[in-house]
Amino acid sequence: MAFFLGNDIDEHSRNDHNVYRERFASYQQYLQSIRQKLPSSAYEFAVAEWHYDPQVPQCPHDAWLELLTISEPSTGARHEKRSIEISMRLLGAYHDGNIEITYKRVQMYSLITPAEFKGPPLNVGHGDWLTDEVRLSAGGLVMHEIEFSRGSRWLIESADIAYEWKPFPSPPAKDIR
Repeated sequence: MAFFLGNDIDEHSRNDHNVYRERFASYQQYLQSIRQKLPSSAYEFAVAEWHYDPQVPQCPHDAWLELLTISEPSTGARHEKRSIEISMRLLGAYHDGNIEITYKRVQMYSLITPAEFKGPPLNVGHGDWLTDEVRLSAGGLVMHEIEFSRGSRWLIESADIAYEWKPFPSPPAKDIR
């Protein structure tokens, strides 16, 4: 069950701030109800004050994808014990740092980008990260769903989510004498 993702709200209610506020409040209550079932890093990512505040640089809203890696880390004498890991690096909305998100022990993923796009077809990529939700999957794992402005929709089910904000170094102050 999604709470406030754009495609999950009927067309007439999308611009109604009261509907959005109600659904977001329901989402926050849902997160509290599953707190003990989520890994601490996934829970902290989901409820962080900056997560849904687009005025804070760490917020993924309006960030752009720079790199997506799907890998299969392995162990064992013949590297026969394998898992799936997904990592992404985003350019923050204010272009002042990178957001790095890693999903460990991925069980399922779906990365969909529609062929048709209403808008300029070139120079868009996936578009801006619009919104996302963290939920508990039927199997008790972390489910993360992300919507991008081009219409891309990602769904990743994993054991955990690791988030890291990496601000760019500030330029040295100029000496004005």
